[in-house]
Amino acid sequence: MGIDFSYANPEAVDAVGVLPKYDEEHGFESGWARSVIERWRNDYDGDIDWDDDEQALLDWYRDDVIETDKWDAIVEQHNENVTDEDNVTVDPYDEDNPPYDMPENTFEHPEDTEYSGGNNPNQELAVSTEALRHVANQIGAIVGLDDNGSNLILQARTQLSQIQMRPGGFAKAEVLRQKIEGVSSNDAGLRGDAMGLLLASHEALLAVKDGLLKIADSYDNAEEFNEMTTTQLGDNMGNAWGKIDGLADYGQGSGTTTGGNQ
Repeated sequence: MGIDFSYANPEAVDAVGVLPKYDEEHGFESGWARSVIERWRNDYDGDIDWDDDEQALLDWYRDDVIETDKWDAIVEQHNENVTDEDNVTVDPYDEDNPPYDMPENTFEHPEDTEYSGGNNPNQELAVSTEALRHVANQIGAIVGLDDNGSNLILQARTQLSQIQMRPGGFAKAEVLRQKIEGVSSNDAGLRGDAMGLLLASHEALLAVKDGLLKIADSYDNAEEFNEMTTTQLGDNMGNAWGKIDGLADYGQGSGTTTGGNQ
């Protein structure tokens, strides 16, 4: 979800940049206005005695920022200028002091085994059902659910959903955030598209697993192993092929649209 600009909530106020501008225009240290407003938001009992500078800021904030018509005008101006690259100032990247912490890798590799069954030495079978079931079980190790009802793919999707982009208050950073997080329910951005792809991949792998097991069962139950028709193969794997074809719907947007649902 993107920032809600319908009212002057903290995230929206930070995004439009009115508080740093107040600091600059009134000669205060950068961040002073924001610290005062944050104290004011948390002053539930009204116990704080504000000095003259602080009171002037609060009066301005109530009258010229929070007030609905004034806020709408601020947002409109922000939307007009947010992609103007002339407004962009970027601090050089310092590789020794990156502005983020890399998350720990919490994924556990599922157990897998190498196929050790027969390889049809007498050429009597068209298909090795043992090999089919081995592949199906290997896929099952990936998409099977653990005690928490999750697995490698679903964990990755959950972690993506928890990302909050806060790259900065300058124009290019806001454009980057919108492309990654999306800007509306119809625009899930890169993150939403990736989440959709992970879910679709999970469903496709489940369908492939089920299809392989159906084929193995069909061969086991057939009087002649070589008599499975193309139609029967399509019946067993049709759902899997459809799920796999659906993966092509993702990654087609320019960064403002998605290929599927989150």
